[in-house]
Amino acid sequence: MKTFSIKRRIVSGVVVAELFLVAALLVLATMLMRSHARRSFDAALYGRAMSVAALVRFSEGPHPQLEFDGSLLPKTLTSAAPDLYYVESSDGKVLAASTPEASRIFGQQESMNAEFEFQGTPYRAVHLQRLPVLDKEEDDSGSDVTLNVSYAASSLDLRRSLMRAASTVLAAGVVLLGLSVWFSVWAINSGLRPLSDLAISAGSISASNWQLNPAASAIHTVEVAPLTRAMKAMLETLRTAFEQQRDFTANAAHELKTPVAILKSTLQLLVQQPRSNEVYQTGLNDALADLARLEALLHSLLRLARAEQRIAQGSQDAMSAVDIVGTCESAIVRLAPFARSRVIKVALAACDEPLFARADPEDLEIIWTNLIENAIRYAPAQSEVIVSGMRNNGYSRIEVRDSGPGVPPEDVPYIFDRFHRGDRSRSRESGGYGLGLAITKTLVDAYGGSISLVRPESGGACFVVELPGSLPSKDQPEPLRFA
Repeated sequence: MKTFSIKRRIVSGVVVAELFLVAALLVLATMLMRSHARRSFDAALYGRAMSVAALVRFSEGPHPQLEFDGSLLPKTLTSAAPDLYYVESSDGKVLAASTPEASRIFGQQESMNAEFEFQGTPYRAVHLQRLPVLDKEEDDSGSDVTLNVSYAASSLDLRRSLMRAASTVLAAGVVLLGLSVWFSVWAINSGLRPLSDLAISAGSISASNWQLNPAASAIHTVEVAPLTRAMKAMLETLRTAFEQQRDFTANAAHELKTPVAILKSTLQLLVQQPRSNEVYQTGLNDALADLARLEALLHSLLRLARAEQRIAQGSQDAMSAVDIVGTCESAIVRLAPFARSRVIKVALAACDEPLFARADPEDLEIIWTNLIENAIRYAPAQSEVIVSGMRNNGYSRIEVRDSGPGVPPEDVPYIFDRFHRGDRSRSRESGGYGLGLAITKTLVDAYGGSISLVRPESGGACFVVELPGSLPSKDQPEPLRFA
């Protein structure tokens, strides 16, 4: 895909918008100046036409006639060319004309205001009709003779004035456009500088340096601050994931190295020299035990990877509702021999309402198995592990409580970390790898739930799991209840 520049797009948009604005203002200013100049010019033409009409009067004598006194003609309106005028009475008698051509031109004019060219010069004319004779005797007041007056002047100076004004406006517009574009580019560069600073800071991120260290402008800019916070949170998440992956790889390699080394040592001892069948059988049994431990570790790692994949896919909504109580009972049945060997009783507290969650029944059983097994392992003999459930604000809440020594405060932040062991000697003795609680938390997270450790005042430890509640479909069987 072709790359593009946000800055260029913004600048181009601003320049186009300002060009359009300047062009619109130029056209509007030109139209207003032209309209105002024409009105002023027409007003001057009207005044001269009325002055020419005032020069018409009745002659003295028994039979007065209209006559025109041309000695008092007004001065020409412009110096570019002489003015033209034409006066006739309402009975069609021509009383005065500046030139013979004026009679021909004005005799053909039908509009009140007209523009024409005369001898290569543009003219603008005004036509006044049915004007009364202003200079007449009182006894002639009944006369109905009126005048038609046409007066024209060169509009060349008007056009030149308008061109000069338009050129001035255009030059001012270009200067203002240049200043506006310069200021816009400067403002855009200044506004985008926090992004550039943030990009420079992000460019320094590496596997050995996870600190963003954004500039002050990126932190205090309202539009960029959310992006800065999001990037810092993302980098912190990536750093944690990277460190977890690195630690996980190192711990997994260490855990795999131990049974492999023991298995290799056992087999090397068997092949160094001939031995009896009993010794071979004992060695092979030890090798099979080591292979079983290795297989259990690999199975735990695959289960953890599958849970993380489920988190990434987020496909739990497509699953059917599962009876949580039934999976708890299955886990308890599976751990019954281990509980008897430790002289521990696992009790199910009563629950009056059914508990459902959209999940894989096997995954739920693994969650309860890990929690109950952990409680049995650390609970003292002759004690009791209690599993209880309830509904809490739309969530199904399961608690697994024991009366053991509890989790030391310094280990609480790390209990869900992979390969973490609170009591390493006992974990090794029982065959644990420190993955049980990590798998449990990953599975709970995969189904949108939460898991936490509560330290009861009476002692021991209590793990609390909350999963989003869900209603079963009509064809599902009735759920089991705690008894």
